[in-house]
Amino acid sequence: MRGEVSAFVLAVLLSVIVSYAVAQEMPTAPLVKPINPKLINITGTWKHVSMTPSVTGVCPAGGPASGSSTITKSGRGYTLAFVSGRVCKPASMCIFKGTLSGNELVLSNTAIVDNEGGAATNALRLTVYTNEHISGEGSSRYVHPEGFACHWRYGLTLTRKSGK
Repeated sequence: MRGEVSAFVLAVLLSVIVSYAVAQEMPTAPLVKPINPKLINITGTWKHVSMTPSVTGVCPAGGPASGSSTITKSGRGYTLAFVSGRVCKPASMCIFKGTLSGNELVLSNTAIVDNEGGAATNALRLTVYTNEHISGEGSSRYVHPEGFACHWRYGLTLTRKSGK
């Protein structure tokens, strides 16, 4: 069972946090005020870059990652989907839903991720600086029914060319 749990924890890490793709140098948040919330238009395709996560618990940290993602809007809600650069098992762990309040985009997801009843929860708290630059922090947690848990934190930046 220990080997099965270890294999599962690694699978969760890959699905919850990042794949082992090598990331380019991550852009930093601009030292300017965020965009006027009335001018925000963030739907479309983005490039995402995540930093190497820090981890608390017995799980491996993983590495940096990059890939493409999309943001869609439905009513007052937003959905961010990681299209590439992450391995998500189940696939729903690559889809985050939430809201935009002012310049703060808060998204999350949760799922039972193994046949032992282990639960994973992900959250993103991002600031919209421009319609081409969003950055902030991601947090993920896995809790096994037997009581052990792992918690990851990582920086995340989304960028795209102007006019997208």
